Amino acid sequence: MTETCQDILLMILEELVEGQRKKFKLKLSDIQLRKGYANIPKGHLEKADVTDMVDLLIRYYQQEYAVEVVINVLDQINDKDLAERLRRKSAEVWKTRPVSVKPPDIDHRANYVASVKEKFRRMKDYNSRPGEWVSLEDRYTKLFIVKKHHQTEDKEHELLSRGKRHMDIMRKPSSFVDSHVNVEHLFDTLSDGTITRKVILQGIAGIGKTATVGKIMYDWSSGKLYRGRFDYVFHWSCRELNQRTEKLSLAQLILQNWGHPKPEIGEILSCPEKVLFVIDGFDELRFPEDYDKNKSLSCDLDTPHSTAAAVVESLLSSQSLSEACRLVTTRPLAVGMLETHMKADLWAEIVGFLEEDRKEFFKKFFKDEERAAFAYSYIQENDVVFTMCFVPLICWIVCTTLSLQLRYSEELDQKVSTTTEMFTYFVATLLQSHGRTQTSTQDLFHNLGSLAYGGVRDQKVLFDESMLRKCNLEVSKGPSTFLTELLQADIFVETIYSFVHLTVQELFAALFTFWNKEKASELLKEAFVENKSHLILTVRFLFGLNNDKSLKPLKRYYETSMGLSKDELLKWTKKALLICQEQGKESRLLLELLHCLFEIQDEEFVRSALEEMKELVFLENNLGQDDQQVILYSLQHAKEFSQLKLGSLKERDMIKLVPLLGKCKQIHFNASGISLSTVLKVCAHLLQKLRMTRLHVDHEAEDEMYFTVEASCERGPCTITLDNFPEDTAIAICDHVIPAHPGIVTLDVNRIRGSKEFVNSLKNSLLDSDCRLESVGFNIENPRLQAFQDICQHLATCRSPRKFLLFRRYEEDEIHFGYEAKDEEKSGKSAVLSCLPEEYFLELTKWVTSTFTPLTLCLDENSINDERMKTICENLNSTDYQLQSLSLRSCSITHKSMTNICSLFLCNTAVSLDLQSNPVGDEGVKILAACLRSKSCCLEKLSVSCADLTEDCVPAITSLFSQKNTLIWLDLSFNNLGDGGVKALCSALKDKESHLEKLILEDSGITNNCEQELIQLIENTLSLKYLCLDDNKFTSTSRTRIYDVWDKYHDEEEEVEED
Repeated sequence: MTETCQDILLMILEELVEGQRKKFKLKLSDIQLRKGYANIPKGHLEKADVTDMVDLLIRYYQQEYAVEVVINVLDQINDKDLAERLRRKSAEVWKTRPVSVKPPDIDHRANYVASVKEKFRRMKDYNSRPGEWVSLEDRYTKLFIVKKHHQTEDKEHELLSRGKRHMDIMRKPSSFVDSHVNVEHLFDTLSDGTITRKVILQGIAGIGKTATVGKIMYDWSSGKLYRGRFDYVFHWSCRELNQRTEKLSLAQLILQNWGHPKPEIGEILSCPEKVLFVIDGFDELRFPEDYDKNKSLSCDLDTPHSTAAAVVESLLSSQSLSEACRLVTTRPLAVGMLETHMKADLWAEIVGFLEEDRKEFFKKFFKDEERAAFAYSYIQENDVVFTMCFVPLICWIVCTTLSLQLRYSEELDQKVSTTTEMFTYFVATLLQSHGRTQTSTQDLFHNLGSLAYGGVRDQKVLFDESMLRKCNLEVSKGPSTFLTELLQADIFVETIYSFVHLTVQELFAALFTFWNKEKASELLKEAFVENKSHLILTVRFLFGLNNDKSLKPLKRYYETSMGLSKDELLKWTKKALLICQEQGKESRLLLELLHCLFEIQDEEFVRSALEEMKELVFLENNLGQDDQQVILYSLQHAKEFSQLKLGSLKERDMIKLVPLLGKCKQIHFNASGISLSTVLKVCAHLLQKLRMTRLHVDHEAEDEMYFTVEASCERGPCTITLDNFPEDTAIAICDHVIPAHPGIVTLDVNRIRGSKEFVNSLKNSLLDSDCRLESVGFNIENPRLQAFQDICQHLATCRSPRKFLLFRRYEEDEIHFGYEAKDEEKSGKSAVLSCLPEEYFLELTKWVTSTFTPLTLCLDENSINDERMKTICENLNSTDYQLQSLSLRSCSITHKSMTNICSLFLCNTAVSLDLQSNPVGDEGVKILAACLRSKSCCLEKLSVSCADLTEDCVPAITSLFSQKNTLIWLDLSFNNLGDGGVKALCSALKDKESHLEKLILEDSGITNNCEQELIQLIENTLSLKYLCLDDNKFTSTSRTRIYDVWDKYHDEEEEVEED
């Protein structure tokens, strides 16, 4: 089917994004036209969609001139790409030359886009020789980016510290869902409406910042990224800019991308909001020595300035082209400096490869799925190297090393198990692929080491030719094997160098110290004594080079005597470990030393170094997989530890730890994602030499559990807590653990149903064990089960009971059982039977009271009523024990039950009674008082809160005050006592010389009329420690006077309450 001009216009205009479409309509309504043509009215265009616009264009201008008008409008709104496509498509339709009002001689934008695409379509590997390239599309693998707030400083060594961040992503990927951002959304409008113009993308060395920038440039030039958002994207490498020595202007830096003739700068920047500047490697930008960071540099488009850094600073601080967008990449250590130049709208961090991305990288690298899978599965077995593969550069080094071995063998018999081995194999690979021999590398290694060591100490990664010459390095003799070149072409050509990666530089620095005793001692002192953390990886390499296996790949290229002997290194290590032990806290230094011991891979050395170490404690450290691996290695080769405490463990770590538990006298482990089989295996293994003192297992999901275990070689009480378990899992743990650990004194199984199967299993476990439980808690579905009652009898037989509980917090809850054994220091037994189902209540009350004879009985929130209360009292009176305290809160009891309740108390006893929230009324209090007086009972505590009382009951209450004045607690709150009742009460208390300690009269209808009586009560009742007058009707003046008297007679901790 033949295309028409109408079809082409529809296709082109549909590609306009919303913002550009508004600009198009605005420009179309007032564009200058040929004589005889009229502009389309704004009112017609305002609500017109694309189809409507095309109809209007054809109606007003006919097809040919409509195309010309649209091209003109597109040119004027700076959408030249669409304008050019329309020219060409229209030419195909008409079989004529492209339509254009003012056809340009040169399409500068098209030429620039083409040059960008050609420049970034391929990339060099770190070890590429001249002419060797790889396709960016074939090699680039997606990186995980998160939105991240800035950090003012980051003193951790980049490679090491970020490895932990990657492990955090693996552990909790869901925590990054909200902050994850893709490159295409970096310049989206923020949720608060902020237009994103300034983006900072940070990441450690080798994490893929430059590769990401290259992918952005290539995708933009290919029309896949930021289409319609940016007309121009300019890329500046700070490393290259540092070599510009001439005075520069912003216009010159922009126009350097074109040959001659160059476009007008105004044409390029006519729409600055559609221009993006990508500044790569801000951390490498070199400012003048006299640069004052507190003084902003400024320059306009055409004014030359002293350095390229000045131009960049001006652009970053928005003094030039404030509407243009900026994307700046930097390492974390330069974030603080960058913040002084640019306040970002969005901070993002490249955190590297997720696991699926690493697999994809291996596939792309090997270009053979079977070989890639083989190499990947091999590297998974090495925790340290596998962890480091989150960093793309490290992943590339690993693949490079493994690919060389697989080239000559189908097996990976050379174990690459440490960081040092990995990098020495990498260096050997470079030398082999470039055909180096021992004679040509002897001096090269020494000279490169000297350059690297000086740079590492000074935190310098860029070197000019003069620095190379100071280290006797000549470019023609091969340093480019390990140094990358940066060529800056201008009037003259200048070259600067850096190691292919900071880690490679650190390896050469370690090689230099390995052969130089004085420098090795200097390195150890600065890294550990002076705490210069940027030297840590170099120290690890120094230890690793003392491993013959790590050094072997380099021996054919360099042969020399070792500087610091192993004995001297061992002596230093022992001293450093003792210092860590004396600090008595979790030490990052100790963990670094263990990493060093792992690198050396010498069993005798490690055993000797650790012989004086008594404990390893890493509970609060956020341990990564590599940290856990080196701790396991140390544990394997140490003779014994008195204490081992580890956190952040996983299933694989726990499995490896099990055989080593016998080396520890005391352990404490925290682990997550643990299976039931591993939990049981650890518990069983502890019995061989240790006794468990604590076990806490929390069911997380499926077959995964959070697991905390403590054990000691000394006999001690053990606490077991099981949370959120399916019943079959809880049964399995109890069956295995309880009979095997006689020291268990506390058992809590939370949030289970408490089925018959569980209760039967628990009964059997307890009867088969020698443990004497002091505290037990679990839910029980049916407390009438014989197995449950057998458990209770068994507990009471082993240890005399102190507290027995069966209760529900709410009616819809499961019944919870709790049991505490009697403590010799505490006397009395109590039972709580609260909020129980009606069908169980009477039977359970009778069984508990007859079996355990509690002195204190709580029956709160049960549906009792007067008839049931009578039955309960008859049952209780049939037993031969003395009840001293009874609580019947919210039980629907009336005055009819008062005589029965009094029958529970023996004559001449001191009793406590809580009848809160029962409608007993004045009549009930009068009956209660009469009965208690007749039995000569002494009342210690009485609560009749919210009991429908008036002042008529006060004489009955005051009659309970015996000559001994035993009442110490009286709660009459939420009753209508009024001023008369309170006055009578105060008078009685004063006359009886009361020993009352706590009086609660909250919401009792009291007014200012009781002020004097309350004041006299406070003055005369010196025993009173707490007085509650909340929600009564005092004026502020009266309240203040009462407070003042209270403060006069009482300490600060004694309270009067009144709102």
